[in-house]
Amino acid sequence: MVRIFRGGVLDERFEGSVVVIGPKATQMTGLVKGDLFVRDNSTCEIIGMVTGNLVAERTGKAILKGLVAKDAKSVGGDMEIHGMVIGSVVNEGGRIFIGPSCLVRGEVKGTVESQPPITGSTSAPAGTSPAG
Repeated sequence: MVRIFRGGVLDERFEGSVVVIGPKATQMTGLVKGDLFVRDNSTCEIIGMVTGNLVAERTGKAILKGLVAKDAKSVGGDMEIHGMVIGSVVNEGGRIFIGPSCLVRGEVKGTVESQPPITGSTSAPAGTSPAG
């Protein structure tokens, strides 16, 4: 399992599960061959691909603009989906927003927000703009 604390833009390939933890926003443009967990007041914008599940835990926020090959789950965290989820979208106690231009091949289970969840910080990784 790989833990990411540093934030910024990561254009890398990760084998196995990845956990994003830390106060700096992270933008992942590469590939995660496994599950991706976002937790503990961290924000992760996924522009690349996750071959496993994407999970927003506790106080984490995941913004999906790329592809998740399995399920996207919110377990107490926030999730915005603007990309593609091949599996299901599951809300288990968090907040999920599904954008109008995204594609979910599986089921949507649990409640869904009508607008993106707003959390304390809207900062983007260095060299990017919040508008995406």
